[in-house]
Amino acid sequence: MTTITARIFIPLNETLEKISFQTGIPKSSLILYALNDTLRKNEIIEGLECVTDKNEENVRFTLRMPEHLKLLLEKIAKDNDISVNTLVNHCIHLFYVLHWSSYIR
Repeated sequence: MTTITARIFIPLNETLEKISFQTGIPKSSLILYALNDTLRKNEIIEGLECVTDKNEENVRFTLRMPEHLKLLLEKIAKDNDISVNTLVNHCIHLFYVLHWSSYIR
């Protein structure tokens, strides 16, 4: 296991908090699931512009993850010429749009 520190955009963090509260699933588990699902399906390139505002406020979050997932995250970020942080936020956003939006009421 290894760790990364990500800066989660405040709107995404608030969404994660709501979903975590409503489902009882820890925020870190939601993020790991979103990363695993999105990175392994290669659905990550389209729509990157929706989460790349460098001026947006964020919350620092340290996440423990398997070493192979961190290496995959770093490789995909490098291959697409984006930061790991941008990729993490994009994966969370994409997974929310595809799966979690029905949890928010």
